[in-house]
Amino acid sequence: MRIGILGLPQSGKTTLFNVLARQHAPTGGFASAAGNLNVGTVQVPDARLEQLRDLFEPKKYTPARIEYVDLAGPPGGGRDKAGALLPQQILAADLILLVVRAFTDDAVAHPSGSVDAKRDLTDFQDELALKDMAVIEGRLERLRKAKGVGAKEAVDEIPLMERCLAALEGGTPLRDVEFSPEEEKALRGYQLVTQKPMLVVFNVGESDAAGAGLADGFDGGAHAEAVEICGKAEMEIADLTGDEQREFMELLGITESGLDRVIARSYALLGLQAFFTVGKDEVRAWTIRRGTPAVEAAGAIHSDLQRGFIRAEVVASSDLLASGGLSQAKEKNLMRVEGKEYVVKDGDVLNIRFSV
Repeated sequence: MRIGILGLPQSGKTTLFNVLARQHAPTGGFASAAGNLNVGTVQVPDARLEQLRDLFEPKKYTPARIEYVDLAGPPGGGRDKAGALLPQQILAADLILLVVRAFTDDAVAHPSGSVDAKRDLTDFQDELALKDMAVIEGRLERLRKAKGVGAKEAVDEIPLMERCLAALEGGTPLRDVEFSPEEEKALRGYQLVTQKPMLVVFNVGESDAAGAGLADGFDGGAHAEAVEICGKAEMEIADLTGDEQREFMELLGITESGLDRVIARSYALLGLQAFFTVGKDEVRAWTIRRGTPAVEAAGAIHSDLQRGFIRAEVVASSDLLASGGLSQAKEKNLMRVEGKEYVVKDGDVLNIRFSV
C-alpha cells in the first residue's frame, strides 16, 4: 500500500511523515519550498501477528508494509499551487493523506497569515479538484478532435469525461461518484486525485492532543475520513519507550498512537484487511481486500497457489493463540476446511493445499 502525504507549507506534514515512517526528514520553511520527495516504508503494527511470532518463534517474521510518500511542499512553495504538477509517486498512491494545520505557533508563520483549518481544507480540496479538471478538460479536447480509428473510442469516452467534469464543477469529488467497473477501468490511467480515498489529518497543538472536535465535525462522504493528531507530541512519543511512553500519553490524554490510528483508518478507507500464514520458517501478514474469496487470497501468496488451489485450512488467529498451536487447534476442532468461495475474514490464519 502506498499513501501520498499532501499539505500546505508549515502544516506539519513532514513532521507527520517522520512520525509515520520513523524517519528524520528536514522540516521547516526551507524544506517546504524544496519540492523534493521523502519516501519511507513502515511495518504495520499488528498485535495478533506479534503474538503468533512469539508462539511459533519462526526463522523469518514479515509484517505487512506501507510506503509513505511526502511531497516537501507544493511545487514552488505557494499555497495556490496545491494541486499542480503532483509527482508520479503521489499520483500513483492508493490513498491521499491530507495534513491540515490546526495548531497555533507564533514562531511558525502560516502562509495565509492566520490559522483556519476549515478554510485551508476547503482551499486545498478546491485546488485538487482544479488539478483533475485540467486533466479531464485536456482529455475532452483531444477526444472531440478524434477522427478515424480514435473516433469510436471518443464516442464511448466523452460522456464519461463530461460526467466527471460536471461532478467536479458542482463540488463533488470523484470518489463520491458511482462508476461501473468498465468506467473505473477507463479512468484508472488518468490517476485522478479526487477519485482516491482521502484521510484528513488535523494537526493540532499539544493542548488539544486528546481531541479538538475538528474530526467529529468532518463530513467528507463515504470515502473520506478525518482524525486529529498532534504531530509534535507524536514525535516525542516515538522517542520514548515502555512506561515513559505510556505515562506521557496518559498525561496528554492520548489512548492510541497516531501511527496506529492513521493505519487503521487507511485500511478501513481502502477496504483492506489482513490474513496470516504461520510456521517455523515464517510468520507473515498478507493484505487483501474485504470480501476476498480464499482462492484469490491464495493468489496473494503466490500465483501457483491460486492456479492449483484445492482447499484452505482456516483457523481464526484468536482461536489459534488461545489453543496454543496448530495441532491443539485441530484437536479442539477449531480448524476448518474451506473451498474456493470461502470469504476470508480479518485475522484468519490460512494453510493453502494446492497441486500444480
